[in-house]
Amino acid sequence: MGGWPFVGREAELDRVRSGLSAGEAIGVVISGEAGLGKTRLAREILAEQAAGGCATGWVASTRALASVPFGAVAALLPAERIPHEPGLSMLPLVAARVREQGGGRRLVLGFDDAHLLDEGSAAVLGHLVAQGLIVPVVTVRGGEPVPDAVVALWKDGPAVWLDLDPLPPTAVDRLLGHELPGDIEGATRTRLHGLAAGNPLALRELLSGALADGTLRRAYGVWHFSGGARLRGGVRRLLLNRLRPLDRPTRLVLELLACGEPLQPALLEGLAGAAAVEAAEDCGLAVSERAGARVQLRLAHPLYGELLRAELPAARARLLAGRLAGAALAAPLRRRDDALRAGIWQLEGGRVTRPDIVRLGARQAVERADLALAERLARAARDAEPGTTGDALLSEILEYRGFSSEAVAVLSDVPPAGPERTRWALARSDTLYFGAGDVPAALRVLDLADEDPGRDMIEGNRSWIYLFDGRCAAAIESARRLLAWRSANPQAVMWSTVAGTLASGFLGKPAESAYFHDRGQALIAEHGETYPWSVVQHSLARCLAYLAIGDLVTAWEEAEEGYRAILAGPAPLMSAGSVGFRGLVECAQGRPVTATRSLCEAVAALQDRDTMRMTGAFMAGLGTASALCGDASGAREWVQRTVWRDNGANRLFTPWAVLADAWAHAAAGELTDATACAGRATALARDIGLPAVECQAGYDVARLGGAADLDRMDELGAALGTPFSRAVATAAHGLAEPDGDALCEAATVFARLGHDLLAAEATTVAARSYREAGLPAKASLAAERAARLRDRCEGAVTPLLEHEHTAVLTRREREIAVMAARHSSRRVAERLGLTVATVNNNLARVYAKLGISSRGELAALVDGDDRP
Repeated sequence: MGGWPFVGREAELDRVRSGLSAGEAIGVVISGEAGLGKTRLAREILAEQAAGGCATGWVASTRALASVPFGAVAALLPAERIPHEPGLSMLPLVAARVREQGGGRRLVLGFDDAHLLDEGSAAVLGHLVAQGLIVPVVTVRGGEPVPDAVVALWKDGPAVWLDLDPLPPTAVDRLLGHELPGDIEGATRTRLHGLAAGNPLALRELLSGALADGTLRRAYGVWHFSGGARLRGGVRRLLLNRLRPLDRPTRLVLELLACGEPLQPALLEGLAGAAAVEAAEDCGLAVSERAGARVQLRLAHPLYGELLRAELPAARARLLAGRLAGAALAAPLRRRDDALRAGIWQLEGGRVTRPDIVRLGARQAVERADLALAERLARAARDAEPGTTGDALLSEILEYRGFSSEAVAVLSDVPPAGPERTRWALARSDTLYFGAGDVPAALRVLDLADEDPGRDMIEGNRSWIYLFDGRCAAAIESARRLLAWRSANPQAVMWSTVAGTLASGFLGKPAESAYFHDRGQALIAEHGETYPWSVVQHSLARCLAYLAIGDLVTAWEEAEEGYRAILAGPAPLMSAGSVGFRGLVECAQGRPVTATRSLCEAVAALQDRDTMRMTGAFMAGLGTASALCGDASGAREWVQRTVWRDNGANRLFTPWAVLADAWAHAAAGELTDATACAGRATALARDIGLPAVECQAGYDVARLGGAADLDRMDELGAALGTPFSRAVATAAHGLAEPDGDALCEAATVFARLGHDLLAAEATTVAARSYREAGLPAKASLAAERAARLRDRCEGAVTPLLEHEHTAVLTRREREIAVMAARHSSRRVAERLGLTVATVNNNLARVYAKLGISSRGELAALVDGDDRP
């Protein structure tokens, strides 16, 4: 494994270390599948023993040497004394040679791939162990017959027996981090984990091949894997060696699984025969698993599928897909993925007999965010059955992918008559709004279908256009109207509850946002498996609503939980929105370095599948994050990219984009332009009708050195009534007067809501205000709070933090003070490895510097900025 770090086998190494050092074991046997790292672990054991003063040696067995008597142990034989006829007489010669090699020290001898030992070499191993001349460290491949001498090690030994499992995910992540420095897209990480299945050799060769052929590359600084896994080297040879001896019926089973796993046993038996299915399981290349009430078969390792698909001639691949399609269409399509799979098999089989099933499969691919697959299916269905229905579906998917000109060209601008008009209106309105930013035209198209049977879908789409256009009150009204329809399509209703959740947040109405979210969750409980994308959309809406309201703790938790859940589920491609919104929250928290990683991952992942045109908002977030990092040129570049992408759609996010421009000016030292930009963002938010965003933007005017409209800030604080809006109004007054008490009061609220950067700014300015007012004790307390809060902000740079003063406490004093606020001096001393007297002496200095006299006052200072 070359220069890769030794990871994931620490527990096994500890067992060996304990067994050998205590003299409880006569040796070590390491068993496991090929590529799991048996040899690497054995070498680590030998290296440790050598470092402890033991002599060591290595014996490597191979298939070629297995036919040569004593071939594996030839290096242990004294060349000048080898008899003409090798036999048992060799054993004392080898023993003498080993005694000489040990030189009086314990000899630890590695036997790699001992299942391949010839009889003579195996006899040597047994003899040396029986004579107590060596401590063997033996590796064997799981499932292979092994020589009696190896069996005796654990039957008569005792030897330490290690049966290696695949590496745990944390260890695989460490290997990925070693090979791919920098950030890795979440979906890519998930896919690499799945393909390698904890096998480090497989992972090594997957990465090597993908890097060589360009399917693994960086975009926006983030590693992204596209295309299939091209196997090469040792892993490919190992897999081919397992596949070559198979008879044709068994191989057919594996080829069918490679083209469509998982498959039901009945389907496989119908195509290949029950005996062949049983043989595939018996040889360990196919495994059964239970999915709910059903049993299904998969290949034993994902790489078998990759190799079999790569080896299949195109004509045979089409034939197999056609057989799978025929079998699937001959049976009821009951499971939620059945239509998608039957659609894919028709597509890959080169013959679409049920275009309706292919269209349904395309919609299911959209629900899983696999838009490239959805487009392929939609095109195949349209070719097989031309008409408005196929045109509308393809146009819709092309618009989701950002191919607006193609989407417009595919769909006629003349509305059809009859039931097809609803789908036409939905697709046409999307191209007009998201593609061209023409809100009136998009709404007029929807109006044409208002009396159609699908008017519930029309109303759901209308709520989304209102939302993304920033018309939040209208979006809420539309959502309520749709919720009142008893027999409305559940997907349409879920669209509306997403719109209501998010619109209420931008209006600063957390209770109403929670109402819509709860209604959506009730529908998800019943229909979430059918519409998985709606599950994600509700999570994103809740995250963004709390971001707008100002509760960053809840917003970040929602984004993080959503991201992790998506990556652990069946459709990791849906993770881009969650990681992007997480990045926006991290930027607002004052963690620009972390935010940059999250937002770059989102921007890279959304290429050719930015369904709701969120890339511009994420690029604006990158502009702000770059500015907070002090990177003026990077901030300007991201802002310019944001402007270039603006086509008039998504006015909901426009004020934030303008604020990014303001922070880019600030990073360049252009504070007059910065405050003017922030003022424009404030006015824009007010004109659109986004009071929660107006509140944030208005405070940014003050943060950038401008004069905030204090009356309007008070008005917004009272009207919105959220803890954040009231704290912003208080802080705005504190900056204007300046008022250290007001700023410290606001900072406490900011910190508890997750706004560490705002809290750090407020306490920094408060410390200066107290100092100028001749209040040194309060100044010291505020300065210390500011120092602790700035430590959370990853070096963020803002105009208010330029007034930063040196922290009052030393690093050691601060560490002790934070712990002493919650623990006794004895406990602190134990945790830090100090004496109780040292802890108490440090606390005395802390009390003197901060002007306090008790742990109660210390706890109030420390806990005031912690999360509830």
